[in-house]
Amino acid sequence: MSQIVDILTAEQKKELNDLIEVIATEADIVKKDYEDNPSDMTSEDIVVVHQDSTLLDNTDEKLADVAYNITPKKK
Repeated sequence: MSQIVDILTAEQKKELNDLIEVIATEADIVKKDYEDNPSDMTSEDIVVVHQDSTLLDNTDEKLADVAYNITPKKK
């Protein structure tokens, strides 16, 4: 990784550091939100969001508005 960073310009390094800071801040927000509002999902539950999902564009839309449960077949 350091070889890649070595070839970046000062402006690119600043932009990369700014992105790292934004990502770290968002991660802290998600972690705090989960601590304050723990999930009721089990370790067997899975959430899949398609790349074309309206959830990705509409922040007012809730997962519960479009989600459904899939129950695995009993063996």
